[in-house]
Amino acid sequence: MDRKTLLQKPLLLLVDDEPNNLRVLAEALRFDYEIAIATSGAGALQFLENDTLPDLILLDVMMPGMDGYEVCQTLKQHQEWNRIPIIFVTAATDSASEQRGFEMGAVDYIHKPFDRAVVLARIRSHLSVHGMMDRLSYTASRLDASIAQEMEHVSTASKTLNPQMLLMDAVFDQAMEGITVTDGEGCIRAVNPAFTRITGYAPEDVVDKDQDTLRQSLKRSEFSAEVWERVRKTGHWQGELINRRHNGETYPELRTIHAVSNPAEGVTHYVSVFSDISATKQKQSTIDFLTWYDALTALPNRLLMLERLETAMQMCQTSQLTSAVMILDIDRFKAINESMGLEVGDRVLRAFADRLSQLMCNGETIARIDGDKFAVLLPPSHASKTQKANRALEVATELQEAMARSLTIENQDISLSVTVGITLLPGTTSELAADALRNAETAHHKAKLEQAGSIVFFSERMGLDAMERFYTAQALRHAVGNGELRIYLQSQCDTDGKLVGAETLLRWEHPDRGLVSPTTFIPLAESTGFITTLDRWVIDQMLEMIHQHQGELGDLRFAINISADHFAREDFVSHLITGLHHHRLSGHHLTLELTESVMVQELRLLVSKLRALAGLGIEVSIDDFGTGYSSLSYLQHLPIQELKIDRSFTQDIGGNQSGRAIVSMIHNMAAELNLRTVVEGVETEEQWQYLKHYPNTVVQGYYFSKPQPMDVWLATNLNGKSRARHSA
Repeated sequence: MDRKTLLQKPLLLLVDDEPNNLRVLAEALRFDYEIAIATSGAGALQFLENDTLPDLILLDVMMPGMDGYEVCQTLKQHQEWNRIPIIFVTAATDSASEQRGFEMGAVDYIHKPFDRAVVLARIRSHLSVHGMMDRLSYTASRLDASIAQEMEHVSTASKTLNPQMLLMDAVFDQAMEGITVTDGEGCIRAVNPAFTRITGYAPEDVVDKDQDTLRQSLKRSEFSAEVWERVRKTGHWQGELINRRHNGETYPELRTIHAVSNPAEGVTHYVSVFSDISATKQKQSTIDFLTWYDALTALPNRLLMLERLETAMQMCQTSQLTSAVMILDIDRFKAINESMGLEVGDRVLRAFADRLSQLMCNGETIARIDGDKFAVLLPPSHASKTQKANRALEVATELQEAMARSLTIENQDISLSVTVGITLLPGTTSELAADALRNAETAHHKAKLEQAGSIVFFSERMGLDAMERFYTAQALRHAVGNGELRIYLQSQCDTDGKLVGAETLLRWEHPDRGLVSPTTFIPLAESTGFITTLDRWVIDQMLEMIHQHQGELGDLRFAINISADHFAREDFVSHLITGLHHHRLSGHHLTLELTESVMVQELRLLVSKLRALAGLGIEVSIDDFGTGYSSLSYLQHLPIQELKIDRSFTQDIGGNQSGRAIVSMIHNMAAELNLRTVVEGVETEEQWQYLKHYPNTVVQGYYFSKPQPMDVWLATNLNGKSRARHSA
């Protein structure tokens, strides 16, 4: 028995000169298929010469030496290899490349980067069709043998096949495929039960009727003159037809027709075997749609946007036209998902896409490219870049105004704001579609950093900034392991000047750049999903310090900033519990500073986490109070201990009545709720003297102490040294 019969999974041959592409494909396919690999066109041909033939080949187009087109052409000219289905794998999205591949005999294209679900679906679909054709041929060959054997027992005088004898054949009677048997003249002598089930025609509708009669009365494709001319000329025909049932319904089918002959008499019969492939075609249609369109919104996806963008860029570069591409997203969409649920989030996205489509009706391409991020491509036109920039700004403004009108989802009115990044075309002559889209995304990112709801254009400077962010993000991921992070502490005092604790601040000391500003790397860590790692590193360092100095700390508390993403994690509390148990500590030296953005979480879950922290002795402070998602109704339900007034309000205390009024209002509200107030950014004597009048208030700022490295702060403030920074 050969290797093929031992395999329970279909064998796929992956041909690509890039190891990373092979790894990604192999990882995606290895659970469902047996995998063989060739790293060149020549290697693929050598595999076919020396090993088991694969069930399907995934073939990269661009390879050194023998490229994919040449390999495909060689396979299709080989008698034993020409029936192996070939799917081209390519990063190109232009229709000319695809047309060339299909003309050479490829059955499909898969585009890079790979979508695992689409890749698996396409492979399954083509293996299914290929397997159907193999089964049809196998059934036909068995019937050929049955008819030939039957003819040996037919009397020489009659030379006629008895249909009743054929009906007794198990292959004929039990086959899932439809079967018709004609005599040498093409007159139908027998049909099996599957024929009637698939077509709706009873045996008496077709048996003993000739081809011309059936062609005129039934209008079925297998009786066409073109098919039978090929059958009589070559002895066989196979392929795909669109056929008609008895009720007039059309359907696709795979069909093979073979001539049955013997040396003495020549062709005596024809056997036609066919399968209804409607379900397979429907699956293929769905796969084709998902390749180019977004399943949720039915808008073009990123791949189709890139193809149309490539066409637009070629037009701009060759015909002196201009265009623009915009990236936009829904501001704070994550808050909608977290507070109202994913199902409502999906409905908001669909409503957003519908409204976007209604606005764009002048040849624009709209695509959903990722999450709540959408792209709009303006059609190329004979306009200057200044005119096109003005038009893009008009469109972006119209979009923002339209999206500001509230959506009603589950009896709730939801108002949306939109942030937009724009890049103009053409850019540089060497720019690709992916580069243009990346430029628009860079502009969009810049807009998000400036202010939600902004509109920002891309510039060359922004491109350089994007590369700088990329390299900084890479370096930041190595900073923890390389020991480049530092803990700084800034003292906090009560209104009598007594030291009550410190805020924990993270600093990054890069070996080449020196101290990197937190305003640079903290937002970067948040946008790249690295912020939780930094948060946990700070927590672990502080727990270790508290463990080593717990006998000297007294009632001091250390405030640690916690990101909203970190707090939202299911294992947030359990990570703290693990750390406290490891160091054999309670949490009474810790205060966690949370921004108001955590309030968008579902209230029950939020309260549950805060109560769990309180049970550990950990206090919670709402940081930058008054600058974010202020919700007074939430405050009365949350088990928190303090409000921290943002430094922007502190700066307005000196001689500014409105600034003093805001600080006074927040302090009085906190007092009513039995909460402590922390005022940060205290830098002057005037600010300090004003704040001394407020009881149960903690102050922090350069007036008392600049942030210091943790070891310096500990040496200054512990070991019996004075903790009183100022007298009352």
